[in-house]
Amino acid sequence: MHFRKRPTLALLLAAAVCAMASRVALAADGGAPAEPGPALSEAAVDAAVDASGRSLDVLALAERLRSARYVLLGEIHDDAQHHRLRAALLRALLVDGRPTWVVFEQIDRQHNAAVAAAPRDTEAVVSAGQVDRKGWKWPLHRPLFDAALAGGATVLGGNLSRGEASSVVRGGVAQAPVELQRWLSAPDDSGTAPLSAWRPAQDAELRHQVDVGHCSALPPAMIAPMVLAQRARDAALAAAMTGAPPNARVVLIAGNGHVRRDIGVPHYLAVARADDIISIGFLERGSDGQTVADGPYDETWFTARVERPDPCASFRPPRAAS
Repeated sequence: MHFRKRPTLALLLAAAVCAMASRVALAADGGAPAEPGPALSEAAVDAAVDASGRSLDVLALAERLRSARYVLLGEIHDDAQHHRLRAALLRALLVDGRPTWVVFEQIDRQHNAAVAAAPRDTEAVVSAGQVDRKGWKWPLHRPLFDAALAGGATVLGGNLSRGEASSVVRGGVAQAPVELQRWLSAPDDSGTAPLSAWRPAQDAELRHQVDVGHCSALPPAMIAPMVLAQRARDAALAAAMTGAPPNARVVLIAGNGHVRRDIGVPHYLAVARADDIISIGFLERGSDGQTVADGPYDETWFTARVERPDPCASFRPPRAAS
């Protein structure tokens, strides 16, 4: 999931030993011949900037990624450039041969047995994972599946099913999957609350994001249940990540709302006492070219703004004829 106007960022590549391989990945957007869309040119990479507006030092960023246990890559779901950039990064990262799990928000965790049994082919995996092709505007995410499979990564889903999320909305924490309930504590700002507790400030921020993300059209009574469902999704993604073998790198592919340091998956990784986490937001520049992050991430990468219809236009009453 990503909230309305939830942006994304990207990083790049390898240590010196992988520099040449990373250049290939960036120039060609790599190995899988079926990948749609234009090749990812170096000009496109150079057009991506950090929060200060400067081109990124991809080797320095790659060194940070290679040392991390958990790498969280955000996105704006309908921005094809974000997916191509992250696919290039993923290919470069997988060159080192380190065992890697790639957890996709686009696959519900209930389909993981079918995904594991499927041939290592993007179409087969996406079909086994029952990806909602229309909802995710397939094949926008195809470059990421191609990159993960070509690089030898283990592909799996981490999201709750729609039915599980609906149960949380209707019935609260008691209707969440049992193994996630301990991660869904009520907001606690008492002096005895552990550092990992869910704080009222976090709850208020997520309430705001859910409200804005739904064009302020939700009935007020629905905001708290929707917030809890979003928290349950983040907890499920974190649980999928922490299930990886101890020597594996884990990469999360999800919307920016899920990878925010304050209210997303990193909070639940912290509850699980995970460390070595790097969260990267993939964002778009503003209308005047500004680079302003929409939340806390370890790194932010900005790409050109994509013009799209106002997603809230249908919620506004029509103007009276003058």
